[in-house]
Formats: sequence, structure tokens, C-alpha cells
Amino acid sequence: MLKRVLPFFLFICFFQVAQAQEMRFTTKVSATSIALDEGLQVQFMLENARDANNFQPPSFKDFDVVQGPMQMQGTSIINGARSDYVALIYVLQPKHVGSFTLAGATVRVNGNIVHSNPVTIEVVKGNNVASAPSSSQRVGPAGPAGGGENLPDGVLRKGENVDAKLRKNIFVKVVVDKTTLYEGEQLTATYKLYTRLPTSSSVTKVPAFKGFSAKDVELPNPPQASEEVVNGQVYKVFIIRKTLLFPLQSGQLELDPAEVDNQVKLVQLSANGRKRVKDPFEEMFGDAFDDDFFNQQGAEYVTVPYKIQSPPLMITVKPVPANHPDTYTGAVGNFTMDASIDKTALTTDDALNLKVTITGQGNVNLLNAPKINVPTGFERYDPKVTDNIEKNSNPLSGSRTFEFALMPQEVGDHTIPGIDFSYFDPVSNTFKTLHSQPFNIHVTPGKQTKHEKEDFSVGKNELAPIHHTVLHWNKGGRLFFGSGWFWLLLLLPAVPLLWLIFRKRKEDYNVQNASLLKHRYANKVALKRLSLAARYLKEGKSKPFYEETSRAIWGYLSNKLHIPFSDLSKQLVMDKLQQLNSDRTAPLFELLDDCEMALYAPAGGQGRMQQTYQQAIEIISQLEQDLKHQQV
Repeated sequence: MLKRVLPFFLFICFFQVAQAQEMRFTTKVSATSIALDEGLQVQFMLENARDANNFQPPSFKDFDVVQGPMQMQGTSIINGARSDYVALIYVLQPKHVGSFTLAGATVRVNGNIVHSNPVTIEVVKGNNVASAPSSSQRVGPAGPAGGGENLPDGVLRKGENVDAKLRKNIFVKVVVDKTTLYEGEQLTATYKLYTRLPTSSSVTKVPAFKGFSAKDVELPNPPQASEEVVNGQVYKVFIIRKTLLFPLQSGQLELDPAEVDNQVKLVQLSANGRKRVKDPFEEMFGDAFDDDFFNQQGAEYVTVPYKIQSPPLMITVKPVPANHPDTYTGAVGNFTMDASIDKTALTTDDALNLKVTITGQGNVNLLNAPKINVPTGFERYDPKVTDNIEKNSNPLSGSRTFEFALMPQEVGDHTIPGIDFSYFDPVSNTFKTLHSQPFNIHVTPGKQTKHEKEDFSVGKNELAPIHHTVLHWNKGGRLFFGSGWFWLLLLLPAVPLLWLIFRKRKEDYNVQNASLLKHRYANKVALKRLSLAARYLKEGKSKPFYEETSRAIWGYLSNKLHIPFSDLSKQLVMDKLQQLNSDRTAPLFELLDDCEMALYAPAGGQGRMQQTYQQAIEIISQLEQDLKHQQV
């Protein structure tokens, strides 16, 4: 009995060892059904073969070879059984829709030709794939049990087109939250860098944002990556710039491209460092069981320079409706208003502080002062403007405060009418007006009033003393009656009345001819604002300097050309100047564009600021001469 059992037992042991060392040559694919625009990964794996050569892949006539062959080898141990394997991997792109069969590959093992199994692939339109790849179908740098991952995208295969690889795996684009909006409405533009490759990138050109007022959002440093899926591929995404834009004019405006320089690091593989390559399986057997793909002999890192830019994007800007109220000054968004005074009773020696704060979301940084109707008896000065913008708010949020100093000139009770502030709400597509309560002011005389004249006349209950001396008449003296002093004292009470009449007529003239006065004093106002810009220039404050310079020029144009600030646009100014035969249009808008660009891409330092200041003075002076003798 033992003699019969022992040979059978030895046969079983021998069979198991032989089975563990059985040679296999198989074909595996990443999926059996794919879309026409998807890639297919094919892996030919040879296990437990000690002498293999003369590998021949099947015909790929219905596919384009995107990558390959990529080489892979290693060892796996499953349930104590060791298996050595080598593999070649191809990435294919189908040419057309249909059902295609990939015939098996062939390889010579120990002098015998061995065939791998054929595989049928179904190619369909779109992304409606019939069946997803199973774990046994997935291919990549893994053992014969499957379950590996795709090889890194940062590997530059021998003969691979570098430009095509870079175009596919790294690009930059601008993403906006809307492409159609109103003048003054916020537009958020985000410039993103998409990459599947390791790269060191720097922004070399920022967009100028012509026709917009721009405010950048502060980004984390160093940049933080996120992931997005584009056309079925996962990309690392870096935000290189995020800007809140407020269009200053209507029409078609273009977002200029952003340019990015990249230094892309790729792994370049050669033929394993050998001078002569006969067969890919021979190469892999020559360096047996090296499982670290990137440390293969013949692999080296190369840095490829690659410059990219985002495609330009057109934005449609609509003008706000024409039926805006008289109190509208260009505000777009959603706002509230608070108005207050610091005192209700004061003397003619004091100043009254009227504070108006506009709070909300929208073009807060572009708000103009509301119209204040100051009663007769007060002198008003230009407001002090203070901004309180929430950092990195989106939409832009915060407040702008206007502080008016009012100097009382007359005693008595006065009323400052309620303040009206209008804005356009793009959500409801309507104008809305905010109102404040009126302010009652009581003014008393201050210490700097005129002293009353001393009265030396006789009192009512007093008797004039009797003079006993003889009075002598001087015939040569002039009589007081009819003298110059007589007429002066006679007309003196009429002087205040005449002054009040003159002032009233002047105020009426100013109200009726406000536009004419703005035109007449436009140059003076512009130079006054430029004097503030000169102070910022002296202090080296670049951003306030360019803001004040731009504000001075736009304010000058609004006043000089009789264009309400809310209707102001480059096109309207250009039309006006062309009607007046002025040839200052090109340098004017070039200066304004330079101011806008310098706000968000500062360069040139003090020298550039000085040049901008001189250009602003020259252009305003030249426009003043051009328009001086013309009817605007």
C-alpha cells in the first residue's frame, strides 16, 4: 500500500511545483469598452520565462499608438508561490467606432513561439461606456495579479512628441462668473494654471484690464493646489490671479491673456544605457527584478521650458437703464446709508461735521459723494473720503464714508434737507433710492462778532447840562450836513442789505449755471486734485498716487465736457473730443490705461510716477487750451 501511495504523493508535489513555475503569456487591457475620445492601455505580460526574445506585438491598425512600449518587470509572491514577470505596455487611441479584436502578441521562449490571448474592444461614441474595467483588467506597474496604477505622466518616452505632451498636460485659462453684466457691476475673473506635470511656473505678463477698475484678491503664499477633472483627466490646479473687475464703460470689452513661463521637469528614458538594443525583453532580463521604474539605468531628468497664455475672453457690458433718478451717481450693487451730524447747536465760530456712510456690496471703492443741499448761511467744503473695505471679500463688501465740513455764516435756525442716495440693483434690474432725515441746526453768535458802538447820547431821564459860556461860531469850518461823513453814515445801513442781495443773486446764478461753473473751473479743480497726487508722489505712495491721478482726469472730463459721472465712458469722451476737433484722444486714453495698469502691476517706481504726473498736467493743460474758445 505504501509503495502505491508514495509515487502518487511524489507526483502531486512535483505537479504543484511545476504549476507554481508554469510559464504564462497573457494580454490585459484597461477596459473592454471605451469611448472614441478615450485612451486604452494594453499590457503584454510574460511570467516565469528564463530565456525570452523576439517579441512581436499584434497589429494596431484600428488604433493610434499614443505611448509605448513601456517596460516593466518584477516579482510577486502569492500564497508562498514566487512568480517572476516582465511586461510591455502600450497606450492606444481608437480611430473609429466599432468592435475590434487585438490578436495576441508572440514571443520566443526557449526556442518555442508562444502566443498571448486575443482581446476584443468595443469603441462607442461619447462617454457611454458599456462596461468599466474590472480589477483584473486594470493594467500598470503591478504584478501579474493586476491592480496597478497608470504610469506617471511626467515620463518622456523615447520618440514621444514633447510639444504635444506639454499642450495636453499643462495650460492656463481664465474663469469668470459671468460674461454679460452692467456698467459698474462686479465681475470675478480667476486665472488658473492646470497641470499634470511637475513644473516651476512664474507669471510674466498680467492682463491690463482696459475699461475696468480692478481689485486683486490676496492669494495664499505658497500657492495651494486643488484638483479638477477636465475631459476625464484629473489636473492639479493653481490659482495664479483672482481679480474683482468693475466695468467703467459699456460695449464689448476683452480680458487680455495672462502669460506664464514654466520649467517642466520630465523623466527621459533611454534604452537602458545600452548602445545596442535588439529586443525589449532582452533589455528587461538584463536588469532583472528592478522594480523601481524611475531608477532604471538610462533614466534622466530633463527640464523643458514652456511658455503658455490664457485665451482672450470677451465680456459684454450693458449700460444701466437711462431712466435713472437725478440722485444717481454710478453706484451698482446693494447698499444702505447712514447720515449724521456731530452737533445740533453751534456758534458762528464752530464747524459742523456732516457724515454720510454708504455700506454694502458692489462697487464700494468707486462710490461718489451723494448730493448735499446746503442751506443759505452755510459754506461747504469738499468731503474727506474714508474707505473700509473687507479684506478678500467677494463680492466686494465694505463702506465708504464722506465727511463734509459746513461753516455757519448766519445766526438763527437752519434746516439741512434730507440726503438722497440712489443706486442700481442688477439683481432686480431697478434703481433704488435711500433717504435720510433732515437736520435742524441752531446757530448763535460767536466771539468774533463786531462790537457794538458806544452811545454817548443823553439818557431819557437825564437833563442836558446848561452851558454858561459863550459859544463861538467858526465861519471858516464846514458844516457836517452834506459832508462826506454825512453821506457815508447815511449809506452805511444799506451796505449789509446790498451784500445780502448780491449773495442771493450769486447763489441763484451758481445753482442755475452749475454746469457752466464746473466747465469754467475744471482746470483749476483738476490741478488741485493733482496737487494731492503730487503729495503721494513725494511720499512714494504708488497706489494712492495713481488712483488720485486717474480720479482727477476723469473728474476733469466729466466737468469740462458736461457728462454726468454716471454716464462717463471712454467712447462718449472720444466722441465729444472728436466733435471738438481735439487731437488729444490718443495720449489721454494711453495715460488712463497706464494709470489702471500701474495700480495692479506696479513697476518703474518713482521715475514712472514722476513721468505720469508730468503727462497728466500737460494733457489737462493742452485740453484746456483746445476747449477754451470752443462751445462744449
